[in-house]
Amino acid sequence: MITKNNFLGMDGFYWWTGVVESRMDPLNLGRVQVRIFGWHTDNLKLIPTKDLPWAYPILPTNGSDVIKSPKEGSYLMGFFFDGPSGQFPGYLGIMPGIPIAKPDQSKGFSDQRTSAQLSASPKPFGGTASLYPNQLNEPNTSRLYRNENIDKTIIQREKSAVISGIPTASGDTWSQPTPSYSTVPPYNRVLETESGHVMEFDDTLNAERVHVAHRTGTYTEMRPDGSKVTRVVADNYEIVSGSNWVNIIGDCNITVNGNVSLKVGGKVVASASEFDLTGNLNVNGKITATGDVVGGGISLDNHIHNDPQGGVTSTPQ
Repeated sequence: MITKNNFLGMDGFYWWTGVVESRMDPLNLGRVQVRIFGWHTDNLKLIPTKDLPWAYPILPTNGSDVIKSPKEGSYLMGFFFDGPSGQFPGYLGIMPGIPIAKPDQSKGFSDQRTSAQLSASPKPFGGTASLYPNQLNEPNTSRLYRNENIDKTIIQREKSAVISGIPTASGDTWSQPTPSYSTVPPYNRVLETESGHVMEFDDTLNAERVHVAHRTGTYTEMRPDGSKVTRVVADNYEIVSGSNWVNIIGDCNITVNGNVSLKVGGKVVASASEFDLTGNLNVNGKITATGDVVGGGISLDNHIHNDPQGGVTSTPQ
């Protein structure tokens, strides 16, 4: 027979809301130190951040191997495992909002990271780390989710870096397609990290796309019509341990501004209805032709030249 009532489920259920002041969990469990409204004062001398309780995340059963701690300054909702004792909190989720004031480090309920901790924190591309919240008077959900202030996102950098007028060997040109971002909230699922990496799964009608981007500007976009654009802003490496098969139904244009070096351990077999080569051709080795060779309008098979000893000689057939 149960006679005690001081354990979870028998002593009432105590909800709380609070603000994250530290996520530097020494156990790497995704815990955060939270200053809880109504339970903790904002006086840092009475309760410094280091003395706040560690709140444990409540994870879904299929996600215990994926941890993302809430940032400092985030508002959380949770409950106490130990009921009215209030010493063992767990958190269930983050409450987004619209910050209107910068963090005040003279009081609690704010980002309390030191300058040394900030210098070791993730930095946006081309920027510096700052206390949270760092975007005021707008929702702290992703701008890519909201389709607001896009000129301050990686989408704008991708648009600004589009390359046009790339020449082809035939004398034509082609251009990199402009990013097809045209989100209508709430249909875009966005993962955006502190340093600026982005993953988007956009279900916006007639603008469906998948976009994966590195903070530097390297990205892949699968566009609404099913076409794909890949842009690499630095070097690109591709290693295939087995065979590689490529089938291109349409045309293929490759433009290289530098040199091309091709090393093949075996034999190169090329088949085409016609080969058009422009420029000098240097061959180090024997050339064997099973058909006629024409140079400067002169047929090698049917070429006739004067014999220095007199007479006329035809090139053997």
